[in-house]
Amino acid sequence: MKSKRIFKTVLTGIMICGLFTTVMAKDILDVLDRSRVAGRTFSPVAGQTYVYHTNGDLWMGWDSYGNTGDQTCSAIIPGWVYPGGNEAAGHGYLNYNCRAGYWIIANIGGTYYEGTTGQYDISEGTEPGETSSGWAGSDGDYNKEPWVTNTSWTIPTANLTVNAVRRSWSFNGEMNTYFKVGEHDYNDFVIDEVHVINNGTATVDEIVFGSKADHDCTWNVPFPDWSYAFWTDDIVDYDATYMLTMEMDGDDPGSASNDFGIDDPGREYRGVRVAQTPLSIAGTAYGSLAQDAVNHMWWTGDEDPQTVAARYTMATKFANDKKGVNPSPMDMRYLQSYSGGALAPGDTAVFIVAVLAGAGLANTQQVAANARKAYDWNWNLPKPPAAPQIAKAMSGMWMAGDGIETQSDGTVKVTWTYTDAQIATVDPDKGAADFAGFRIYKAATAPRQSSADIMTAEGVSADNSTDGGTMVGDPSQGTKFTSAATGPYTMIADISYSGGNFAMVDGFMKMGETYMYTDPKVAIGLTYWYYVAAYDAAGSDAVHGSVPSLESYYTMCYPMQAAPDGGGGQISSVPAAMTVSVETLTYEGLDGSTEDVFVAPNPWRGSVMETFHGATTANTYFVRFYNVKSGDEIRVFDVSGNLVYESSASAAGSFDWNLVSRTRNQVVTGIYYWKVGDQSGKLAVIR
Repeated sequence: MKSKRIFKTVLTGIMICGLFTTVMAKDILDVLDRSRVAGRTFSPVAGQTYVYHTNGDLWMGWDSYGNTGDQTCSAIIPGWVYPGGNEAAGHGYLNYNCRAGYWIIANIGGTYYEGTTGQYDISEGTEPGETSSGWAGSDGDYNKEPWVTNTSWTIPTANLTVNAVRRSWSFNGEMNTYFKVGEHDYNDFVIDEVHVINNGTATVDEIVFGSKADHDCTWNVPFPDWSYAFWTDDIVDYDATYMLTMEMDGDDPGSASNDFGIDDPGREYRGVRVAQTPLSIAGTAYGSLAQDAVNHMWWTGDEDPQTVAARYTMATKFANDKKGVNPSPMDMRYLQSYSGGALAPGDTAVFIVAVLAGAGLANTQQVAANARKAYDWNWNLPKPPAAPQIAKAMSGMWMAGDGIETQSDGTVKVTWTYTDAQIATVDPDKGAADFAGFRIYKAATAPRQSSADIMTAEGVSADNSTDGGTMVGDPSQGTKFTSAATGPYTMIADISYSGGNFAMVDGFMKMGETYMYTDPKVAIGLTYWYYVAAYDAAGSDAVHGSVPSLESYYTMCYPMQAAPDGGGGQISSVPAAMTVSVETLTYEGLDGSTEDVFVAPNPWRGSVMETFHGATTANTYFVRFYNVKSGDEIRVFDVSGNLVYESSASAAGSFDWNLVSRTRNQVVTGIYYWKVGDQSGKLAVIR
């Protein structure tokens, strides 16, 4: 059996958290309590603790029972979030998971015992242990990844102890990409290494291990209160090349013909496959596994196995499983399971499985290939340089923080730190220092993004499928979406380093170990996200062969933040939002005065705002009054003199009006008159 090193980590970020208890909603076993939607609180479950895997593109929670993702399906806890960290307006995550976990079943003398997690009642036969999380390395290492979490639980009736280790990396290949997965991308998969230990005196005649999931897209759930049937368009698939059990979720409840955002405004992209594949089963590595060693099953809610014997039967079909049977789209669960054979007293069976995601089949297969490389290399992946630390000014000193500020001339300055020692650090694989520069990336709320445009630029093709129904992947029919903290990002500067010197790049400045870049291409009122990546030179080494230039990732740049469930834990953060603020700007030559109130944009055109500013999003759907004074009354009238809107400025600077009247209606096309303090003017709105 191949030896695998188990990383020891410090117990961090533990929180008490639980599940809703009222039984209602999508089916009779659902645990969502709609009466408690507004507060988004959890009922505590004794002994349940959560940790989070939030570096790289694939984010998910993991609890001490062995449940993975969000067991409430409420999109509060990350559950197969891909690309990771998508959270909008406080409504939660774009989760692809609705309850997942492990089926561990022991056959002892013809009697079945289980420790099954990911069920609607949290678990069957398990007792929770502890959870911990942290980096495998330290701040002094060349690169301290992977992120490692541990959890343990017991199955008392079978005298089994389960120790599980989860590893993930944030390496995103050569450069930032959104959909495309390259040969050296290591941020699209998570490795589960599960040890099942027989602590009893009786031999387990057969130990069975499986990963069960119900992958439904749950965006803004419980809002809009289950009124949108996300779960009715599941598409299951199996790939024999990489032994991949996959599921996709369409966004049209009545058809499998659109899985790419069609008729799905504001919910972005849906052409993602979530999957799992074995790397090693009880000592047999993936290259020696036959197809019959993998059990691929799917079923509908009304077929949920209700007993341990029924679950054992479901998990041991093997040669008679459903690899060749893809159903028409419907609400489905799925399972990939394996037999570990007999387990003598004191022995341990180890199951190593990759959980992964990708945009389309080809990318999903590439993720599986990359996960296999990680296994083959005993987790010793090729390493990019350490990530820069974003910095900010405080009392004249540069400290770790958000590091992005609006300048008085309307530009944005990004500041980061990187030590001379980091530049000179030797790559432990190559045996030489290979730092090659910085790249600066920016995402913005405008212009809005098109999946079709991004996929075309990255060379990603949409999936078409005729197995068990027809799915036509046509992203050109999808709605545009607004970028967020997780991208998509565009590179705005490449600052190369060679021979001890940085290239001369407009807007770049170095002050000792502090670096600054000024971005002139910003607009007042728009929101931006920035991160800085360090990259190295391409090369080769004895372990990995030829390796392209690799760059660090934003989840290594920013500090931890509060976990989304409010339980007191922390998760890896994403770049902070920064809105170019009018309050910091200096106005000169504005009609000869800096005191005049003015309104922009004027006229306000819906088509222009939609194209360039994402007008359908709340954070850009407004006109702005500039140079208002604290306490100024802001009033808007129609052409008949009727009061349409009124408010007051709480501070000097600017005031935003979202084009909503005092009767809470969007104002119609027309001419309006405004009065701010003792000044007045005219505004046109063109829908």
